[in-house]
Amino acid sequence: MKSLVNKLVLLFIFWDNIFLPINLGFDFKLNYLVMIGYVFYYMLTHSKINLSIKNLVFFTIGVVLFFGLNFYVGISRFLITKQLVLISITLVFSYLFINSYEFDLKKIFKDYIDIIFFASIMVVVQIIGVTFNLNFLIDFSYLGFDTGGIVLNAPRGRFHSWFYEPSFMAYAFTPIVFVSLCKLFRIGNLISKEKALFIIIISLMTQSSIGFLGFLLSISIIGFSKYPIFKRPVILFVVAFCFIIGSILIYRIPPVKLRVDHTIALFLNKNVTADDIVKTNLSTYALYSNYEITKMAFNKNPVFGTGIGTYELNYDTYLNKVIPDITWRKFHKLNRQDANSLFFRILVEMGLFGLLFYLYFVLSRKLKYSSTIKTDSEQSLWIINNGIFVLIFLRLIRQGHYTMLGFILLILIYLISFKQAKAIKATK
Repeated sequence: MKSLVNKLVLLFIFWDNIFLPINLGFDFKLNYLVMIGYVFYYMLTHSKINLSIKNLVFFTIGVVLFFGLNFYVGISRFLITKQLVLISITLVFSYLFINSYEFDLKKIFKDYIDIIFFASIMVVVQIIGVTFNLNFLIDFSYLGFDTGGIVLNAPRGRFHSWFYEPSFMAYAFTPIVFVSLCKLFRIGNLISKEKALFIIIISLMTQSSIGFLGFLLSISIIGFSKYPIFKRPVILFVVAFCFIIGSILIYRIPPVKLRVDHTIALFLNKNVTADDIVKTNLSTYALYSNYEITKMAFNKNPVFGTGIGTYELNYDTYLNKVIPDITWRKFHKLNRQDANSLFFRILVEMGLFGLLFYLYFVLSRKLKYSSTIKTDSEQSLWIINNGIFVLIFLRLIRQGHYTMLGFILLILIYLISFKQAKAIKATK
């Protein structure tokens, strides 16, 4: 029973685009209620929480310092409180959820794989819908999902299952795509070859630029980790050649080429005009406008930022100063709350101090592959850790939400996988 509940709850975490008509000053998602409900469920069905006193003390000190610093430097205590409450609920849920699995990360990821496999099957359903012009097989909004532009995207060959947009599906798929690629490179046994190939093929159907970047980064990490590429010039040359050819082929995909060309042209233009902006696409405009806002906000509060959750105030303050008077500025407040990039958002809300701390935390806990990693447990932990690392890298570039699509849960798994791998290594 507990296993079934956990799998259903994990599914709801990735059903991130079902909103409830509850007005609390922000979009209230169904999975918020699921997380809160799970906390009570855990207390009723589990007798203990696996948490050492030492870790609890360090965590409490860290939370107090973090809260205190944000309230001290913050420009809006209401927005800071709102964001901290959401993060706290998500963090408590995530830790209890992992506890319920008894910290068996391999089991969690196998359930995660099943969910992504299910999402992949729904893409096949959408393909059938496009083929036979059956809209109810394409757009799942009648089930409560906010499916964004799927009605426009699917006929163009861009599928994103129940997710809001192609990039969101790419983020959800990224760790499992890494797992799948590892299987093809004969690393680990978290997934079958057939299921791995299926998920990889479906993931490419998003035609998401960020998804393709994650695909290339995953192959690079696996290749440079497992094979002595630098010691063999011939292999290094072949890998470099294949990487370049692969990058060119991906670039030639129309949606990718459009965004790349527009983005390069806009960012290299030293005197951007209104005409220059409207000639691009909304995705490029979102990145450019939030980049310019981030520059101005960071220049004013470079060390500690303006407080977590306050990016939207910076957006409102600086948008008209950095973007000419165009229709897009008036009607499209793109990424007003999340900055379009976790890098941008952290820089604005927590300053250089927060960004450096976050980067140190991530880089210091990335597991390295070595010839001593031979057992199934060690390989699984390396795969899980590095798959999440790829996701963290992608979200730094183009996704600024702190909690969306189970990000805090995956960050915790990232940390725990590092600790478990080190504990195994210490026993050798």
